[in-house]
Amino acid sequence: RCDIVPGRSESCAMYGSVRVQPDPKYIAEVVVLVTTLRAKRTEYNACKRVKDLLEIKRVHFKPIDFNRDARQAGSGESEQIAIKRLLEQGKLKTGENDELILPQVFIDGCAIGGIDDLQEKEDDDTLDALLLRRDPTRKVDEILPGMMTIEQALQEFCIQGREEEGDWDDDEDYESGECDEEEEEGVGGEHDAAVAGPVR
Repeated sequence: RCDIVPGRSESCAMYGSVRVQPDPKYIAEVVVLVTTLRAKRTEYNACKRVKDLLEIKRVHFKPIDFNRDARQAGSGESEQIAIKRLLEQGKLKTGENDELILPQVFIDGCAIGGIDDLQEKEDDDTLDALLLRRDPTRKVDEILPGMMTIEQALQEFCIQGREEEGDWDDDEDYESGECDEEEEEGVGGEHDAAVAGPVR
């Protein structure tokens, strides 16, 4: 089930419900160009591997689905903004016949590559440095600043949990912010400082 509630992340409509609660310590913006079109099996499987790797690490990411039907299911605003900006910056990689290569991962606006490149950085222990913004000389150029944020994802995660438990009274809890206390308890003391970091 994936009901759209005002203020909730559009990724719910584009790439399924949030399954793993993201960890706020990862403060970098992660944008992933994907396809949920199963007919393109190789690309679909590679996109799923990217999604699985990030979810295992509990990294919040912003999926941009190039499956037209999936985009039409949501508002499409975030996707169009991301695509337009990446095109203007010349960051979209294409293959033969100018077909878009998928998946593509961007961290703070920097092109990382596909699943093999992402996995290589994870294996080399260099991925966390990017996700935690440990390099002060690295430029932060978010693709979707203030959109599809981790705060929205955490709120969405809370809503889903309430719905599954049957302890949800319409949207009153969401609007009153009763989820906030539970989310803060789940963050843990060691991440308190990260929560105060830049909004992504």
